Amino acid sequence: MDPKQRNAAALRKRVQEIVASFIQKYQSVLQHAKEDEDSDYSRTAQKELLIKEDAMAIVTTAQNTAILIRDLQELWLFGSLDTLADPADEEVDNAKALEVAGLIEKLAKQVPKAHDGAPNSEAAGVENGES
Repeated sequence: MDPKQRNAAALRKRVQEIVASFIQKYQSVLQHAKEDEDSDYSRTAQKELLIKEDAMAIVTTAQNTAILIRDLQELWLFGSLDTLADPADEEVDNAKALEVAGLIEKLAKQVPKAHDGAPNSEAAGVENGES
């Protein structure tokens, strides 16, 4: 996959192009499939040819969809799909991680206390090497 196409905007554009192609070709098939009141053999044959061409275009678009899916799988497997993430999300995650780390550090520095407010005798005994 072209490195220039490894961003959210380019991938969305590819998806939109594929969807537009599906819709356009399907509408074209339906348009050609309409019955005419005054159709003859040559007109029917021409319509058949146009329908076959549009059907092949639909198959080609489906193949392009498979290629897009494969490209997305490669991006995901090799870690390049991170370009789709919003940098603000990463900043929020880092802030939350720092907050949690601060809370854990604060808890680690606290001395356990007994119910009556005095330091826990069992914890003090373990710190002094007593069992």
